[in-house]
Amino acid sequence: MVVRWVIVGVWAALLAARVIVVSVHPDADLTGFGIAEGAAIAGGLCVIGFAVLRARSLRRRHADDALARAIRGVDPTVWIVPAAPTPELREAVAAVRPETELRSRVTWAFGATEASLWELDGRRATRLLIIRWSRVMHVGLEDLPDPSGRGTACAVALHHVRFDDTTAVATFFVRAAAGSDRLLRRGQRLDDLLARLARERIIA
Repeated sequence: MVVRWVIVGVWAALLAARVIVVSVHPDADLTGFGIAEGAAIAGGLCVIGFAVLRARSLRRRHADDALARAIRGVDPTVWIVPAAPTPELREAVAAVRPETELRSRVTWAFGATEASLWELDGRRATRLLIIRWSRVMHVGLEDLPDPSGRGTACAVALHHVRFDDTTAVATFFVRAAAGSDRLLRRGQRLDDLLARLARERIIA
């Protein structure tokens, strides 16, 4: 807010200086003022654009943090993984909750006995899917189309047995951090997550 008011002040000062110079010296060369005004406008627009993007990121982060607090209010022992749904995950949720359409950001909570998928619906945390570790057969990685349309992205796949004894797979992309839309690619962080999930499955 302070930076934006400073930018407005600089613009107003340049405009007032131009008016004063023109009124005192009508034939004065205003090239310098034009360059300064152009630079101030360009810089101000860049700062304002950055502030808008930053505010949007903070809103997403606050939503993810609020959901994490709500989940830990139910079970404080879980560890939270910010995720983005794949088409397969949307279909899996639609099969058990046809009234629900997943948004672009969801959260997985991994506890001692189960993995659960959550989403923030207004101010309410909603648990959409539950998978018992004892019913998970395999944990792996799959290359799926990137939801942003940029080639492929790596998704975590939980192959499990539903409560009606049919087999299913729940795949999801892992976001880089809470509030972020950037997806993790193959690398150490995704390998560490996969190893931890596999360990949870074996222990259960």
